[in-house]
Amino acid sequence: MTQSTKIYMTETGFDNLKSLLARKKQEYADVRDHRQVAFEMSGDGWHDNPEFNRQQQLEANLNHTVKELTERLQHARPVNIDPSNRPTNHVAIGSLVSITRWNLNNDINDKGLEETWEIVGFDETDIKAAKIGYNAPLAKSIIGLQVGDVSEQLVLGTQAWEIEVIAIHPSS
Repeated sequence: MTQSTKIYMTETGFDNLKSLLARKKQEYADVRDHRQVAFEMSGDGWHDNPEFNRQQQLEANLNHTVKELTERLQHARPVNIDPSNRPTNHVAIGSLVSITRWNLNNDINDKGLEETWEIVGFDETDIKAAKIGYNAPLAKSIIGLQVGDVSEQLVLGTQAWEIEVIAIHPSS
């Protein structure tokens, strides 16, 4: 993430990120304590003390994760999604959008898959609740589109798709 990168999150997403960061900081502290105990229990070489080596690796990984989450939190900007007043001119964060996904790998007579998604904040995707973070590939392909617009080709897994915006709903 660059110095000027902003990410947009709902209040729930922001709170979840703060909770995740707190948990990872606690895990980091626990691993540091375990590493110190492992160091004191036996030799300091990798062949003498594999547990010490394992704890060092865990510590390094958690250190990286804590730094990454801290940076994300610093760049987070709150966004309020008003369910009764959603963006309707074009697809944006907060939009409730119905789409048809056309599979370009199938027969031309394919009817397409109709879906409705709520566009939410950074990394707030919840498939079961039909919410997709604006940074997810599907959402990225339709952000800014209007009803009737078709996205550029999007590859998801091994399938190529075109996505048509069929409706942008003012409320749920």
